[in-house]
Amino acid sequence: MKKASLIVADSERSADIFYATGFRAPDPFIYFSSGSLKAVILSALEYDRGVQECHSDIKLLRYEDFIVKGRRGIGDVLMVLVKSLNIGAFRVPPDFPVVLADFLRKHGVKIAVARNGFFPQREFKNENELHHMREAQRVTGLAMRRAEGILHTSKPDAEGILHWNNAVLTSEIVRTEINIELLRNGSVAASTIVAGGRQSAEPHNEGSGPLRSNTPVVIDIFPRMTETGYFGDMTRTFVKGKAPETVCKAYAAVRSAREHSKKMIRTGSVPAEIHNAADAVLKTAGFASGRRDDGRSFGFFHGLGHGLGLEVHEAPRLNQRNLMPLRGGEVVTVEPGLYYPEWGGVRLEDVVAVGEAGCECLTHYHDQLEI
Repeated sequence: MKKASLIVADSERSADIFYATGFRAPDPFIYFSSGSLKAVILSALEYDRGVQECHSDIKLLRYEDFIVKGRRGIGDVLMVLVKSLNIGAFRVPPDFPVVLADFLRKHGVKIAVARNGFFPQREFKNENELHHMREAQRVTGLAMRRAEGILHTSKPDAEGILHWNNAVLTSEIVRTEINIELLRNGSVAASTIVAGGRQSAEPHNEGSGPLRSNTPVVIDIFPRMTETGYFGDMTRTFVKGKAPETVCKAYAAVRSAREHSKKMIRTGSVPAEIHNAADAVLKTAGFASGRRDDGRSFGFFHGLGHGLGLEVHEAPRLNQRNLMPLRGGEVVTVEPGLYYPEWGGVRLEDVVAVGEAGCECLTHYHDQLEI
């Protein structure tokens, strides 16, 4: 009996099925491959659009042709496929629906989960993908410029609360303006972070409430391009007004760590070594890391970066646990940060493409703390 690869998912949430087919659909559909055959099974609703959008090497099959005795369920359709191609085992991604896996096993089909990536080659971007990611970073920069412009034109009141357009300026307002700018330029926002003051000490705090002068505002924008599916990612830290000395020193240390890390990134470099080097730069600058008695972490306590592509977080990871040398062609973020619950945080993030002799920085946006 034959072995085959199988994905059942919608391409809005599954990067793997979008990578395999190039077809965008909000509802789950079937992709399978066996030997040289790559195919999708689409309903009548999606078939005609699939003919236009699917990659040229994808064979299109009609869902209705796999319905036997009125049994329309995906499991039933898959069993018709199994019998028609004499398939005895499927290789599936880690997020494959458990209900379908159990159904197939119950009917004698073996299921093997691809634990090291369904398409490991997704980690390595070709020139066409790099073009898409450069565009994603360009659009991300437009949104960052919008946010910086709003902070720049805002005015503090006597208590230091910022006002813009005759209203109190909040994280929510800045985030909305960022997201509108992204939509205007063909991308969709995903949990945009605008965290001010002490909220910025929590790396994934999206931020809420009024923004204040003389305190850090961490802005992290990571949109998905609507047409291509590729993500951008960029973080900058701003202070409206005068930054406290501690924040200035933290900013300088984080920027130094980011630039030092970028110089280390090339084919053959080891992510753990790059992460540890960034950590050493921050420690040498006088910024310790650890955990307080109340359990809150401080300093630099996350990975240096992550792969970027059709997912905002994908392989490889730039952290102290990854000892696998970079092979070239990866696109990764470089985002050291310092976080202290007493005053907030600083993070600066660029995106780079790994090359033989170094890396290409895909982020073209200035570093400016005080605005």
